[in-house]
Amino acid sequence: MDILSKIAWSFNKTEYKTIDDFNHKLLKYQLDIMKERACWKSDEIVVDSPVVEVEFMAWIKKGSLAENETLLEGDDFFEDEDNSEGGLFQADIKARFEADNGQHFTALELLYKLDKQMKSKELGDHIFFEGLGDEKNEDGVSVFYMGCGS
Repeated sequence: MDILSKIAWSFNKTEYKTIDDFNHKLLKYQLDIMKERACWKSDEIVVDSPVVEVEFMAWIKKGSLAENETLLEGDDFFEDEDNSEGGLFQADIKARFEADNGQHFTALELLYKLDKQMKSKELGDHIFFEGLGDEKNEDGVSVFYMGCGS
């Protein structure tokens, strides 16, 4: 199951003061990019579970994983200097998110949390959100792969 695949967004370093500020900017972005095809439904429940995990690729420094992230490559990944470029390592990461209401994620809450997660990541030119797909289930938790394009 793919979710949020019809949503246009560009990850950037802008810090939003509130989720409402983010929602306003995201809606404007939808209208600017998608025009009449814009279909942002901020309150739509997109994951009917209190926990979700999202896998993605980013360039990171050794020791820079966030508290809710795990490295998919294994602990010795950073020992191989061939994996690095300018002190950054291209890594596959899994981030775990918990729903604020303890029940489910709306489109707005999930995309807001993803946006905040990506602020500290170097994405190269792959900054454009392309949705969440390739759902799998691990220990009762939905796991999605987040696609980002250039």
